Amino acid sequence: MTNEQHPGKRRFKWFTVFRFLGIVLFVVVLARTDLRELWKWIRNVDGWMIAVSLLFQLVLLFIKCWRWFLLNEIHLNRKAIYQRFGEFLEGYALGVVTPGRMGELMKAGHAKGRTGVISTGLLVVAERGLDLSLFFLMAGLALVLGYLSVLSPFIGYILIAVATVGVILAFAILLFPAVVKIVGWLMTRLRIISREQPLIFVPRQPKTLFAFSVLSLLSNLSAFLSFYFIALAVLLELGFMTISGSVAVAGVLNTIPVTVMGIGTRDIALLYVLDQVPRAQVIAFSGLILLVFQICGGVLALIGGELFLQLAKRKN
Repeated sequence: MTNEQHPGKRRFKWFTVFRFLGIVLFVVVLARTDLRELWKWIRNVDGWMIAVSLLFQLVLLFIKCWRWFLLNEIHLNRKAIYQRFGEFLEGYALGVVTPGRMGELMKAGHAKGRTGVISTGLLVVAERGLDLSLFFLMAGLALVLGYLSVLSPFIGYILIAVATVGVILAFAILLFPAVVKIVGWLMTRLRIISREQPLIFVPRQPKTLFAFSVLSLLSNLSAFLSFYFIALAVLLELGFMTISGSVAVAGVLNTIPVTVMGIGTRDIALLYVLDQVPRAQVIAFSGLILLVFQICGGVLALIGGELFLQLAKRKN
């Protein structure tokens, strides 16, 4: 008899197990690490460097909030600022704890109607796609310029090519209504939306797209500076490009949906590209990224998101 003939029998979901492969990797890495040496690195962390890292995390969140506002609004008003800031921060917080940061799609859930949700979802894809492309670009540049000699420069050129395609696709969504129409046609063919409710394309002025580009560069720079000061906190003084390239390579690997908050995959990637650094020091660095950038950043975003959404409701 098939599973359909036994409603109470559930099919085993291999993908669910696959998603948590990162935790298994983390346990294996931790088992092969000298825990006493790891504790030594953690105990001697420079608190001031952590504070500076958190400061850049706050700068990152603020810049990305403004960027989300620019993507969705034409006119400046307080209620719209509160609403868009709240949407972004809530989605960011959920993205931290989901594989591949898929929780960031939650931002589209605030739109009205299925058409509005999908239209906003395209903006999330453009926004997130650009950020991911910039991570690919940083990883590629670090390899091509020789800052990470453990991997071939050829891989770097591939990553730069992928980043270029990602940037083009992100701006195509924002610039060309034909792209939105094609997506709408596909959604109609799949009967997800009706022909009477086409997807929404918002024309944007060149200055808005320029501001979006600058804010994207600044927000990602803030992220890499945050990582750099975390590295300094554990006396990992390898230079900005080496640290940024290493974390970017780990970020590329984290796009594979086998991990939550980069657990396991980030550790493996950093151990590989920073093979000249003591294992315990690398794991301490990776653990601080989890604590400071992922957990603290997620908590700050969650608190800020709920605060701004409440302020937006009071403006009604």
